[in-house]
Amino acid sequence: MKRVLMQKPAGLCRIDIMRRFFLYAVLLPICLFCACERGNNAAAKPAEAQLSVPVAVLQAGEYPLWFQFSAAGPVLLETIEDALFSAALVPWPRAPHVRFSLAWEEDLVMAVNGGGFIRFSPWGADIGFYRIFDGESWSAYTVGAFVLLEEKPVALLYRDDRFFISDAPLPSPRLWTLDRHSPLPLAFAQPVLDAFEPEDGWDIDVLRQGEGGWFFRALQKIPSQPQMLMLRSGDLVSDGERVSLGAFQNAALPQPLSAAPEPLQEMLAVLFTAGGCRAIELISPALPGSQSYALDRESPALWGFFSAASGSAGGAFILAASAGGGAFFVRQGQSAVHRFSLPPLPEGFVYSGIGVVGDTVIASWEEQDGYSIGAAGFMVLRNGVINGGLE
Repeated sequence: MKRVLMQKPAGLCRIDIMRRFFLYAVLLPICLFCACERGNNAAAKPAEAQLSVPVAVLQAGEYPLWFQFSAAGPVLLETIEDALFSAALVPWPRAPHVRFSLAWEEDLVMAVNGGGFIRFSPWGADIGFYRIFDGESWSAYTVGAFVLLEEKPVALLYRDDRFFISDAPLPSPRLWTLDRHSPLPLAFAQPVLDAFEPEDGWDIDVLRQGEGGWFFRALQKIPSQPQMLMLRSGDLVSDGERVSLGAFQNAALPQPLSAAPEPLQEMLAVLFTAGGCRAIELISPALPGSQSYALDRESPALWGFFSAASGSAGGAFILAASAGGGAFFVRQGQSAVHRFSLPPLPEGFVYSGIGVVGDTVIASWEEQDGYSIGAAGFMVLRNGVINGGLE
């Protein structure tokens, strides 16, 4: 059964795009966010001007809330078609977009290229929307990784030199985390990585978990003596040891289904068999960061979210989506895959990730052309499939 979660609501208010940008830039310092009222449809309402409350409280509904990244931060669009005013496509290391997402307990956290962290958290029946950003530390750099270290979301920043020449110094510190009570990202100390000091020309552009521990790549960006080291540390406590290019590349490959814990393994088998899917990249509060699983490593991967919470309505589930918006839902103990569609995107746009907070779906999107990205942002939508099944 196919369910399309997008209809054209009547009576949408018109707000001039440039006025929205101006209002957001003015109101951001006092943590207020303005949104148009949509009657019984989805809406956003302003939060109080305190550092301990979100920038906005999102009232997700049956119609999507669309947000686009701008120089002033995320701004609310009336419809996704309004994103077509975007600037020219630029190489992805320089483009504002969601680079990585993590499920952190009940929250969904995104690391935004040049834009800090975005956190979505339950706020009563609604969703608290937080922006944790320090422009001086983030704007000139690319997010190279987003992982859970010491049970905290940690982003790795590096200076990308492939597509453009930058006069920015190497990032120091290079690791950043967030605290639920702080409006600014916090530096994160990690001795194994910090031993490669930026003052000596070292940059680290990859950090991932694979079979045998943590893998990272260190680049010494000194013209007279450039170096590239690929290293592995079992627990990021012992010093890194050098590994071959093959071992480093293999650490990034998807795992077989047999490596997945139960009940995830059972539900992935249903998704791959009944849904016709062959690969998936998952985030989950039950997993130490994002994990990839595949029957065929050459197949395009779905973006997925796995909830192992037995206390949720109906138990554990997987929600997955393709870049084109085709969505799949699998509930623990069921042999069927429910199919539906995320709201359609304009031509040249794709979904680039998906997560769940409560019964609300949050999906990132991008305008893509090869290695370049134009408009980018995220969509927020309440989904009845999660909370009790298809209607």
